[in-house]
Amino acid sequence: MDFVHAVWTPAGSGPHPTLVALHGHGAHCQDLAPLAPMLAEGKLQVICPQAEFRLEGAGYSYGPMFTWMQRGPNDRPLDGELERVAAALSAFIDSASERYNVDTERVALLGFSQGGSLAYRLALSEPHRWRGAAMLSTWLSDEAADDVHINAPDLPLLVQHGTNDPLVEIDRGRNSRDRLQAMRMNLDYREYPMQHEIGRQSMHDLSAWLAECLLRDGSDS
Repeated sequence: MDFVHAVWTPAGSGPHPTLVALHGHGAHCQDLAPLAPMLAEGKLQVICPQAEFRLEGAGYSYGPMFTWMQRGPNDRPLDGELERVAAALSAFIDSASERYNVDTERVALLGFSQGGSLAYRLALSEPHRWRGAAMLSTWLSDEAADDVHINAPDLPLLVQHGTNDPLVEIDRGRNSRDRLQAMRMNLDYREYPMQHEIGRQSMHDLSAWLAECLLRDGSDS
């Protein structure tokens, strides 16, 4: 599947260190794209695919809203949806890497909320693809926890969560932290006095973490 997507590309001919950013439920491919100039001094290419399913009767001022999972009559994702969408995203990332001159040795993954549950699935099952993965205001699903590659503990993970999050409560973030620690993952877990958002301090920490993951070898000039 060739997802509708937004791309921000830094100066230079590349290949570019790249961040793949997955938005949350009820958002849009442009939702995370404005972060690009603020991350790692604007030196990263940022690719933001858009979820497949449009939410009827809802929209931002700049466009409609989307969700990643097809839902059944009980408003729960259909069985197998996480795996289906993760596989489609994996294939999209392969094609986008060629199209946008991605430095495939320097790619990181980010997911916010529902996009974070997908990021967990992609990161833990395919750790060789990534220099690091950041999960923001999200949760570790059973499906992701049950399909962990043997090399996943080598992958740097950043998990950020707001202590006042009304949508994905902090207990879900802490439960995910505890499960990751039990699996001996390379985890940097941080909490902030914020709601379901990316705040000023969390943005600062995320930017520094991405720069360390993707630019640390000094070849970012």
